[in-house]
Amino acid sequence: MENIRTASIDAIQKMQIDELLKQADQYIRSGRYVAADELLQKIFSINPQNTTAHAYQDRIQFLVKQLSQRVGLDNEMYKEIKRYRDLLSKRKLTQISNLLSSAQQFINDGNFKKASEHINKALGLDPENTYANALKQRLVDIQYKPGISVEQTEREFKLCSLIRESWKEGKPSDEKMNIVRKMQNEFNISEGKRLELEREAKNILYKEALKEIWLTGGLSAFTPELIDSLRKKFEVSRVDRSAIEAELLRELRKNKIRGTILVIEEDDKTLLEISSHLRMHFFAVIAAGNLEEVNSSLKIAIPDFILSEINFQSGTLGFELYEFVRSTPKTMHVPFLFMSDKIDRNTILVGKRLGVDEFLIKPLDYELLIEILNGKLRFKTTKKN
Repeated sequence: MENIRTASIDAIQKMQIDELLKQADQYIRSGRYVAADELLQKIFSINPQNTTAHAYQDRIQFLVKQLSQRVGLDNEMYKEIKRYRDLLSKRKLTQISNLLSSAQQFINDGNFKKASEHINKALGLDPENTYANALKQRLVDIQYKPGISVEQTEREFKLCSLIRESWKEGKPSDEKMNIVRKMQNEFNISEGKRLELEREAKNILYKEALKEIWLTGGLSAFTPELIDSLRKKFEVSRVDRSAIEAELLRELRKNKIRGTILVIEEDDKTLLEISSHLRMHFFAVIAAGNLEEVNSSLKIAIPDFILSEINFQSGTLGFELYEFVRSTPKTMHVPFLFMSDKIDRNTILVGKRLGVDEFLIKPLDYELLIEILNGKLRFKTTKKN
């Protein structure tokens, strides 16, 4: 019975792929390369190794290369080629970012082999990538310490990763500590070394918690009560916390926050992705997943920008939120940006009449978003002067 069901699923998938390939071929013939690529990506999600889809992808790239060399190319085809190349460039950057993020996590977990594989894949896509080369050098430095074998270093990193996970919510339970001690014994790591790794893990967690406060609320959010609660939570020593806080303060002065952004998005994964990209460019982010969190956030701090989804699954429309923001004296002049995976002309016209600053298509072009924010900050500074 199971074999019949599996065969049925395979047959349905084959029909789906055949239909997608047929449509992709038609798009390629008509010069709609971006639309064809979208269909090919759907095929890869079903069957990543589909040879025909890969052949179609090569076909598009060959045609784009050939057409780019033509003189007197019409404007529409020129725009299509540019859109396709921008799509490939964005996809490449995303691939590299994902590979390096995974590599960093593998290093933290002590899986140096996997980390090396991901770094090399990233360098295969961009040999000059600064972060990839720096991460590769860091991996070399970690692995080849005088008098310590690579295997021993891997074991210590794995134990440190487990300790860090155990301390994430504060002092671990006896059950969690027993798991740590079990790994410690399996790896033949001394008690002194375990305590050293535990100290390192707690310090990392403390610094990360302080950074999170800075990135969401700025320097004003560092209240004595909050800092004291974090010190107790991670049981950081007086000497260590002084060093960590001094180091973080130097970083804060070096990398000043450009502005605070309230990001409103129901999907947790998308919200995390947007927040991470903005924080990488030194914007403090207040993340909200629903209107209740928006209300709570606006009572605490007034952002420099608001970036919101237009349509919510809860039924609330973004325009209702926009009207609320504009009707509130404290936020009525805050630049408001809408985002959505589909934005039609009527929506943009209505929004512009109401005074919405920008409309952005998801997945977001983060380079464009950062430039929009920087432009508005420059305008704000010029206006003040």
